Amino acid sequence: MHYHVILTKECNLLCKYCGGGSDTPPKEIQYSTAELGSFLRQDRNPVVEFYGGEPLLRVGTMQAMMDEMPGRFVLQTNGIHLDRVEPRYLSKLSTVLVSIDGTEEVTDRQRGKGVYERVVRNVELIRRRGFRGDLVARMTVAQGTDIKENVRHLLRSGLFDHVHWQLDFGMFWEAGEYTEPGIQEWVAKYNSGISSLVDSWVDEMERAGRVEGMVPFIGVMESLLSGEKARLRCGSGLDFFSVLPDGRVSVCPVSVDFDFSIVGSIFRNTPASLRDVATVGDPCSSCDIIDVCGGRCLFVNRSQHLLRQDGYSLICTTVKHLVKELREAQPRVKAFAEHGVVKLSDFKYPVFNNGCEIIP
Repeated sequence: MHYHVILTKECNLLCKYCGGGSDTPPKEIQYSTAELGSFLRQDRNPVVEFYGGEPLLRVGTMQAMMDEMPGRFVLQTNGIHLDRVEPRYLSKLSTVLVSIDGTEEVTDRQRGKGVYERVVRNVELIRRRGFRGDLVARMTVAQGTDIKENVRHLLRSGLFDHVHWQLDFGMFWEAGEYTEPGIQEWVAKYNSGISSLVDSWVDEMERAGRVEGMVPFIGVMESLLSGEKARLRCGSGLDFFSVLPDGRVSVCPVSVDFDFSIVGSIFRNTPASLRDVATVGDPCSSCDIIDVCGGRCLFVNRSQHLLRQDGYSLICTTVKHLVKELREAQPRVKAFAEHGVVKLSDFKYPVFNNGCEIIP
């Protein structure tokens, strides 16, 4: 199973779509590394993802945990303090997900002036220091973002093995500081950008025999090629949980401040007792693409009352469009695989749940 370990709820950035971390106490870890390790050792194959807030504000805690706990290790970070991770711990990380939203202009507008340059410098640094794992650009796609331009920019940079993106939840809220007019028009432009990205992704297979690392496309295409039915792809409530600073366990790292999300604790539960504790309900469970999508997001499914009146349908519009475009591309991709242009194994990603939710 996969565990987001929240090292702190503090963050050193004030991104427009977030605001600097959670204010809900406790913000700092109250359990011992030994107590968490005792819980994790009851899982034969734990994946531990260090998360926040910004986890590298507590880099010493992270490194101490890596010395004492079992499992594969993943880090999700804003990248500002990647230079603080010692090389011997970089070598223990299977995946590093770095928050970066695309071009310098877009990233700095959303995350703060100078962030893009600092992140790029640190990503280059950890490669020089010997990090050989999977390096993932983790985009938050805010309203107004040109999805094609910004995904293409990150792929062309040559810095990242994969690019994954998630739509900013705030733009679908009923009201608040993150909502802006024109959301329907932007969703239409986003969908058009997805169509263009799919076309270029498939064309690159034909031209160069290469499957570019666009995580949402790879994951969905693998299901279309194999015919296997998808469950909720992020695994929230199934085999993916978050450990809060006080030891409580949440089904999702985004919904930790919501009561519905708390399903146990490292002191009272075993990993096996948490498995499959929560699943998505309607409208996802009765949707005609549930076997491909898997349900997209447990948090959004359980908090529909927070969304604007058309919010859920707008989100679904983006997912259904992505699936439609990939279904239409599937015959070409299948033919490429049959003729040895690409390999079916190119679509087996991730090899373990590494924090990439797959569905944007």
